[in-house]
Order: sequence, then C-alpha cells, then structure tokens
Amino acid sequence: MSPVYRSCIVCGSADPVLQQSKDGFSIVGCRGCGLVYVGEDPLTIDFDAIYGEAYYTGGSDAVFADYLGQERARRAGARRRVWGLRLQRASGRLLDVGCAAGFFLVEAKRHYQVQGVELSEFSSRFARERFGLDVFTGTLEQAGLPAAQFDLITLWDVIEHVPDPDAVLAEAARLLKPGGRLVLTTGDIGSAYARRSGAQWHLLAPPWHLYYFSRETMARLGAKAGLQVLGIQARGVAGDGRWWRSRPVIALCNLFGRGDIMQVTFARTPA
Repeated sequence: MSPVYRSCIVCGSADPVLQQSKDGFSIVGCRGCGLVYVGEDPLTIDFDAIYGEAYYTGGSDAVFADYLGQERARRAGARRRVWGLRLQRASGRLLDVGCAAGFFLVEAKRHYQVQGVELSEFSSRFARERFGLDVFTGTLEQAGLPAAQFDLITLWDVIEHVPDPDAVLAEAARLLKPGGRLVLTTGDIGSAYARRSGAQWHLLAPPWHLYYFSRETMARLGAKAGLQVLGIQARGVAGDGRWWRSRPVIALCNLFGRGDIMQVTFARTPA
C-alpha cells in the first residue's frame, strides 16, 4: 500500500508527490502550489524531546553546536536585527514568537516594550531567570494574548519548525495593531543555492524543519492568514565553503538577492 501523506496547508491539495526521504522522514511537494514539507503528521513528533536542553547546549546532532555558548555573537546579530526593525517602527510593543533564550528580546527591550513566547521549557525558563524577560512557555495560541496589541511581531527562523504555521500566522495577524508589522525569516527553497544543493541543502533538516517555503508559497500562506507582503529581502548564504561564508561575500550575495534565507515583512490586511 502506498503511504498517505498529509494535505498541503497552503492550498489544501491532498495529493503531494514524494520528492525524497531524509533521516527517516518523507519530503513531499504539493502538486497544487509547490509547497515542500514533511509528509508525516507532526503530531507524531515529540517536540519536548527534540527541543530540550541538548538542543541549545550542543548535545544534539545536526542542530546548534552551542547556542547558549554563542551568546555574544547572537546578541550582536540581534542588535543588527533591531536596527533594521527600527527603520519600520522606532518604538512600541514587540512580541517575539519562538524567542528561545531571549537574546533578541534583551537587545530589543532597549527600544521596545517586549514579550516572548517559546515552546521550549528549558530555554523559556533561561530567558526569564537570566534576563528577567516576560516569556510564556507554550505555543502562541496557548498564550491567549489580547487582540490588536502589538506594533511588531517577529518570528526569527521559527515558522519552518511549527506543525501548523497557518494557525500561527493567523493568530499573529489577530495580535497586530492596525498598521503593525510582522517580520519573519525562514529558508528559501526557491533560492539558487537550495535548488543547486538538493537533498544536501543545509536547511533541509527534518524533524526540526517541517516546511520549506519559497517566496511564492510564503506569500500565499500569509495571504491566507490575512497578511500582505510588504517586502522580501535575501539573507543567509549562497554557497558552501569558507569563501562563501565570509562576511563580505555574504553581504554582497544578499545585496543581489542570492542568499538562501528570506526575510519577509507583512502587514495585516484591512478588514
């Protein structure tokens, strides 16, 4: 009997085609809209186990070498992200979804009133105890936040991890104030580097990454949630090896839209 894969969250098509198998998971492609995703039901995955302490301290294969040990570098990157956000909204209320250990929030609170939501009990507790941050442990939907209260909502490399990104974006849209912005980053499977790398693309990493968006499928998912794309910028890298990963080459590739991560800015569609 042929395996049965779950339907596409973007267009609802129920007949995806198997593209490849990796690390025990089936990577499928939607025949209708082209979304690439893990075909198995995410509810079968033990998220508490894969996002435990080892995920952040280097004790788990194929993920962070030592997330907590890289605090200095990650906070420097967070400051650059904050600078970019301030070009859109100089102040206001900011919610970071999937805030991990809180490195971005602790830099953002210099300019914004901040809150966080984080699924991992380990990292959310770290953010509260180390930095005194207001971080809810659980999913965005479980947080039960009041509507229309945030000027900015961020999801840094998060949307590909969650089992139901359509529900997350819909809830985020509900939480945005009129004129608010949602900014997210995620891998761009339509990038030249991803297409050239195929199964070896470094962001093709189930079960941590469940979805592999292109710019087109990301825009369609946002529209389904009531969000309109205001802009997309390239981030990430464009090749393998030390030369491709050097800071000047990364900056040049991103300038010309060659990076394999996209940064998408959304606004809530008027009712």
